[in-house]
Amino acid sequence: MLLGLALVYFLAEWLPSFVGTYGYFIDELYYIACSQHLDFGYVDHPPVSILVLRLLRSILGDSLPALRLFPALCGGALILLTGLIARRLGAGTFGQAIAAMAAMVGSIPQVFFSFYSMNAISLVLWAACFWILVEIERSDESRLWLAFGLVAGLGLQNKHTMVLLAVGLAAGLLLTPARRHLANRWLWLGLGIALLLLLPNLIWQAGHEWMSLEFYRNADLNKNVPTPPLEILKQQALFMNPATLPVWLAGLVFFLGTRAGRPYRHLGWLFVILLMLLLVAQKSRPDRITAAYTVLFAGGGVLLERWADHARGRWLRYYLPVTLVLLGVLLAPIGIPLLPPRTTAAYAGGLGLVPQIEKGEGKKSELPQWLADRFGWEQLADEVAMAVETLRPGERARAIVVAPSYGQAGAIELFGRGRGFPPVFSGQNNYYLWGPPEDPVEVAVFVGFGEETVKALFETVEQVGVYDCKWCMPWRDETPIRIGRGPKMSFREVWPEFQHFE
Repeated sequence: MLLGLALVYFLAEWLPSFVGTYGYFIDELYYIACSQHLDFGYVDHPPVSILVLRLLRSILGDSLPALRLFPALCGGALILLTGLIARRLGAGTFGQAIAAMAAMVGSIPQVFFSFYSMNAISLVLWAACFWILVEIERSDESRLWLAFGLVAGLGLQNKHTMVLLAVGLAAGLLLTPARRHLANRWLWLGLGIALLLLLPNLIWQAGHEWMSLEFYRNADLNKNVPTPPLEILKQQALFMNPATLPVWLAGLVFFLGTRAGRPYRHLGWLFVILLMLLLVAQKSRPDRITAAYTVLFAGGGVLLERWADHARGRWLRYYLPVTLVLLGVLLAPIGIPLLPPRTTAAYAGGLGLVPQIEKGEGKKSELPQWLADRFGWEQLADEVAMAVETLRPGERARAIVVAPSYGQAGAIELFGRGRGFPPVFSGQNNYYLWGPPEDPVEVAVFVGFGEETVKALFETVEQVGVYDCKWCMPWRDETPIRIGRGPKMSFREVWPEFQHFE
């Protein structure tokens, strides 16, 4: 049964990549660029997901189905792990099915498994950690802390926010009788393994002036929209799918209020602590604690099955699966690119599910951002190609292309292969470290920069095009393309002014 649900979910996430309506997501373009510059760290993420992507690209190539195969497999793995955790907690077939189905219908996980990023990997690694934590209590096998440390260390090398699992777990242990584990040497040896695995990235960070800290600080100050606590709770319910609300609330009751859940009480407190941190921080990203729902779904499956076994609760055996399926189908087009963009925009807008998750007028769109940022990239490369074709004979060898964002730079690089494009540069995140351009730069094609910026660097400025995009994020629409000739100064001198980590 679990394998069947996992297969259905995998196919639902992967098959849309064969339809050409929606293209590469903005971050995928950047990750492809990162995979051509393997390192022990990057400004905005650790290296594991990039190393995996490099391996996948070497085997499967860069097509959308190839790129989306692995995250869809991660989605299937999460469904399977959620059901298996429920089984280890004592759920039978019905409880396992409810837990797995709840994990299937949340919009945020659906988004994460629909394109390549470290988030898909992160959800699976969190689930694996939960499975190990449950097994530690079931079997009383302390040496499993070594396995926990191994998985958590890989998680830290995949995404730094894995540290939230450690924060929530530490608080959960301190608040419950499970604090006995803090006196166990195997826990600390597991922690040592996790830190050892993270060490290469820490060394990279130290050698690069802890750039990731600047990135996280800038993201917090400049991108995240302040959100009041009640709105955060509303977003959690909406984007995890309202049908899952009774499941994860039952999970909280199981862990914090039942005898069967007492050995695992620290896992309930783990979620509570992370939710409280989200409410106190009042930030706009509803995805921050998504991974913690896995264990709640599993615990909820156990408790709901027990309630359904009683005569008064038999209705749950019909109500829960039907509600999860119906609301799952209803909200699927929000998380997975299933409908044409015009239909999706009207549908998501009607449901009130087009949140602004980043600051700025250019960050409001008709489509949810995770769908809007899949449009227009090939057309951008075509516009740049026309600009490059206007260069006079001999200019192309001394020219560069400069774009403000990593998505634009990544798109121009990916879709410019074999078209004779000059080297592409950007000041955003790791692209900044791959610069500056080698002097002398005689000619530069600027994508999305204001005329005054180009005039400060070059004697003459010529606008050669405007890139328009119907369904993309507004900040990318009506992007001017200008050519600067006759440099006033060395690019190496002004390169620090292009830096922006966010």
